[in-house]
Amino acid sequence: MKRNPKQEGTNLFDCIPQTGPCPNNCNQCFYNHGFYLPISRTHFPTNVGDGIVRVNSGHDSNFARAHVIKSTEQYPRRFFNTAIPSFDFPDPVVFTANSKEEKQAWLPNQACYGPEYKYKLMFVRLRVSSTNLYHIIQAAEAWGIAEVPVVLTFMRYRDFANQDPAAYIQKKSINNVYWCPSQRFMELTLEYVRKFNPKIKMCGTLTSSFCKDCLNCEKYYHEAKKRMK
Repeated sequence: MKRNPKQEGTNLFDCIPQTGPCPNNCNQCFYNHGFYLPISRTHFPTNVGDGIVRVNSGHDSNFARAHVIKSTEQYPRRFFNTAIPSFDFPDPVVFTANSKEEKQAWLPNQACYGPEYKYKLMFVRLRVSSTNLYHIIQAAEAWGIAEVPVVLTFMRYRDFANQDPAAYIQKKSINNVYWCPSQRFMELTLEYVRKFNPKIKMCGTLTSSFCKDCLNCEKYYHEAKKRMK
């Protein structure tokens, strides 16, 4: 099976147990629009060895949850991805807290969240644009106080509208051309948000979108597994 080009050189493997578009239809969704594999078929990686399987790099693990859990039991190392605040999974979970990034993110006291889930959350993912910094600060601070790691994902846009043009440049990212955040915009955002959550991380690096240069998922997976034990 074709490997996600972002994951080359890492211990991560994509898995998508569902078929068809994700009902969340998040803004600028890479899965529903231009995914590297056909979404009309399920995707179960083979020969992963001791790799970590990323369940629902596309789609959402809370849709057909029982099927998603059961159909991936063959992977001893896995984690689930969802933008829905329900974390009833047997292995670690990455939660995208603001699938609608221009609106308030889910906060710990709003999500289906409690002490038993605190240990399951690998990290909370926040989608960052040039116009949602207020919501990012609010969520980054709240989840940080709750002692849940936070990772910023800087938005890339196919259709560029209502954003600060000074914050973006048009270029190829992995396979496709997008309006991508400038390095300066990312630097300034990280510097400012870290005043409210000093432990904040970003997906990728300031100069690379490849997983091998980031390794947040691998690091936080192992930390979450230790907590769950």
